[in-house]
Amino acid sequence: MTSYPPIADYGAIGDCRTLALVSRSGSIDWWCQPRFDSPFLFGRILDWDKGGSFDFEADGASLAPAARRYEERTAILETELQAGGGRLTVTDFMAVEGEEREGFKVSPYARQKLVRLIRCTDGSVTLTAHCRPRPGYATAQPRLRPIDGDGGPARLVELTSEADSRPIRLSATCDLEIADGVIRATTVLSEGEELGLVLDYGPGDHAGEAIADPNDGADGPVEPIGLVQIHDWLEVTRRFWRDWTDGATYEGPYRDAVLRSAITLKLLTYHPSGAIIAAGTTSLPEDIGGERNWDYRLTWLRDATFTLYALQTLGYRAESDAWMAWVTRICSQADPLVLYRVDGAVPARERILDHLEGYCGSQPVRTGNGAAWQRQLDIYGEVLDAAYLHVRGGHEVDDDEWETLVHFTELAAERWRMPDVSIWEVRGDQRHFTYSKVLCWVTLDRACRIAELTDRADAESERVERWRREADEIRAEVMKEGRRADGAFVQFYGSDRIDASALVFPLMGFVAGDASSATATLHAVDDELTKGPLVHRYIVDPEVEGLSGDEGYFLLCSFWRLDNLLLQGRIDEARRDFEDLLEKTNDLGLYSEEWDAEHDRLLGNFPQGFSHIGLVSTAHNIERAERRRMTAGNVRRDAPSD
Repeated sequence: MTSYPPIADYGAIGDCRTLALVSRSGSIDWWCQPRFDSPFLFGRILDWDKGGSFDFEADGASLAPAARRYEERTAILETELQAGGGRLTVTDFMAVEGEEREGFKVSPYARQKLVRLIRCTDGSVTLTAHCRPRPGYATAQPRLRPIDGDGGPARLVELTSEADSRPIRLSATCDLEIADGVIRATTVLSEGEELGLVLDYGPGDHAGEAIADPNDGADGPVEPIGLVQIHDWLEVTRRFWRDWTDGATYEGPYRDAVLRSAITLKLLTYHPSGAIIAAGTTSLPEDIGGERNWDYRLTWLRDATFTLYALQTLGYRAESDAWMAWVTRICSQADPLVLYRVDGAVPARERILDHLEGYCGSQPVRTGNGAAWQRQLDIYGEVLDAAYLHVRGGHEVDDDEWETLVHFTELAAERWRMPDVSIWEVRGDQRHFTYSKVLCWVTLDRACRIAELTDRADAESERVERWRREADEIRAEVMKEGRRADGAFVQFYGSDRIDASALVFPLMGFVAGDASSATATLHAVDDELTKGPLVHRYIVDPEVEGLSGDEGYFLLCSFWRLDNLLLQGRIDEARRDFEDLLEKTNDLGLYSEEWDAEHDRLLGNFPQGFSHIGLVSTAHNIERAERRRMTAGNVRRDAPSD
């Protein structure tokens, strides 16, 4: 089997509509267009032979990686490559279409441009770029034709296929050749000279359908794009990212890592609708060679609200407003699903792409996610908690938004006694998961608080009092049924299993950070699930999960553990372990979902929102804990004890 690069070898670029992965050697091995959840054009990371890529060679050989970095405060990636006769810097970015401090304007007609600018910084290099498109998850035959040159060398090639109604065009500042389904650009670059390559896809509406634009024809450019235009796009994109990053109000510890995580979370935001995806890929495995391979290019209500919390702590408001509008539009009346497509549509049914080998032979490769139709009762609480933070941060809640929040709250009040599959969306039997019960309590608690903050409590007094009574009943049941003999919270009623999701309970104010149940749970997590700073979600059990195989340490849970240490005043210990976790990012500051401690490698989809949420939140909590230590004490006591 081909030796796949480690997941950590990749960097991410994007335009808040889609995302591409660039390897250390400068190859683009993943790009779905026009949206995160569209089929890939390049997917070599999931099948090295069939998947397609956009890569380089010099004098017939691969280039050696030398160094790489993001331009400061941007999502513009620079990769240095060493060739036999010289050195190159590849600047990769996806152009944005406008700029504002709190977001950016994207016309529904905006063209999507993946831009590669290659500069020779030393010596002389005979460089060949290979564009190997494999549209439709490598199921559609690409049709390639030159559209300039009048029979001579072309610098503009059009790609069409049965998988897409819109053409993609590759423009180059050197001549292009077409052979065997590959577009090649070969040129000699001497020191100071540049090659520009642009993949142009567009225009279309928010749902990805082709439409005509009177100002920028649907047929795309008919002349090759020059270096001046590429540098203009680079400057606009640089300015957008730096303006957005400069909007962060965070001045606490680990600021560089926090801002890199913030940029990564922004990359996972679908700007046209306000939706936020869980991760940029599908089917990167949690267990190499195993079946735990999922499509995360969708919008989970849970994951998106966690992302909003992280961005809100950094001072970003536009994303919160857009998310509330999205939730209100999608979920105001309907029984909410667990997850949606980025335009708010019901996701396609989960299916297996059995023609793809999978990363390192990890099958199946999946698109869509069957978890959409599961019963996961915790989603109500996560949405209400995000809405509460939204209101507490000074945002208004209009009547439509309030009715949506009431809708979620009534569902929690009605259903909290039911079994479900909970936060980890297991594929085994439904059970009375403790986390779901507590998050239903959070739903009711936050609804009451929002009513008070928005001056609705008096008008809604009967409803609010009913919510309070229901919340008290949930809490009483959880304290009776959801703990084992040592006081630690259990995964589900009637079991002794520990689940790291219980670390959220003090963070949500269900119990105080120094309550006996909180300290017992933290002790149990440390004793049963932890190795150094790393935490498993739970002990794998096929009977509970309905899945075989193993998984890595879950990075978000590892950050939750540190948040609990901080609540208990163990600040120095939390900082030490936080710095250990920072070393689990790749050299660009990016996380996937999990960490394989046996082989010291990242596992799971990439980049993963959950992990970056954890980094941002814990850094913020360290800052708060340090302030508390300098004042009246260490332990937060704004929640009930046992």
